[in-house]
Amino acid sequence: MSQHNPLTLQIQLHYPEMAFPTKAHADDAGVDLTCMAVLPKGAGVFFLDTGISVEPPSGFYTELVPRSSICKTDFIMANSLGIIDHGYRGRLYMPMRYLGAGDGQTAAEELIGQRVGQLLLRRCEAFDIKVVAALGDTPRGAGGFGSSGT
Repeated sequence: MSQHNPLTLQIQLHYPEMAFPTKAHADDAGVDLTCMAVLPKGAGVFFLDTGISVEPPSGFYTELVPRSSICKTDFIMANSLGIIDHGYRGRLYMPMRYLGAGDGQTAAEELIGQRVGQLLLRRCEAFDIKVVAALGDTPRGAGGFGSSGT
């Protein structure tokens, strides 16, 4: 039985020939994004143009993450995760760093037309900030990396 979902993510397409971003499966977490163009930024970094802008519903923001299969291309997302605030209406670019031994520009251009990322819709929780003299004690305390076990 299908249920109506009142949440609608509005997507603007910037290339007339591009396919509408969709989920591969109805219960997938995010919609797949395709690389439409590549903008070199220097030092092995390339901006992959997803060809879209978004407007999430009130109280939500979006996250841009690489698809798990991107590891097969010698690219990693340069900032690991893209947070797109509710009020941003510009085009979405994925900053990717090339780690391969070959020509990065050629490798990046081979991604054009390929699904490279996913866009996730996330609830934005309002919160206040309070400066305090000290934080509460916990068993872990200020233990850093690996302090919670192996």
